[in-house]
Amino acid sequence: MAKLDLTALATSRDHAAAWTSTKSAQAKKDIHAQVVAKSKTSKRVRWVNLAKAMAEGDNLRVNAYAAIGEAKSQAWAAVKAANAPASAPAKPKAKAKAAPKPKADATPDLNAFAKQLASMDEAAQAAFLNAFARARS
Repeated sequence: MAKLDLTALATSRDHAAAWTSTKSAQAKKDIHAQVVAKSKTSKRVRWVNLAKAMAEGDNLRVNAYAAIGEAKSQAWAAVKAANAPASAPAKPKAKAKAAPKPKADATPDLNAFAKQLASMDEAAQAAFLNAFARARS
């Protein structure tokens, strides 16, 4: 079996492709060690994320780092789909709104009220006025 030349690996894509193509546990361990070392010296976050994916054995994510062109966008879409929640939580049903109550007129019709008072006999008018006076005091 040919030994993997780690000096030929320059980019994160090269490291990811080498990691996914090799079956040797020792070679994977060496590649991961090189990625971890690079993640400590590089300002790029991709090295840290690639090292994390390799450590967790996330083959789908490592394959996405190794992909090129249209396959790359498809691979990242697969990663996103795999990490998405199984289903969105059900939204609570909207409560039915109560029918609006009819509002009383702010200004009562005084003419209609006067007609009602005029149609009363004198005893009823006296009783009404006495009750009105008690309510006001």
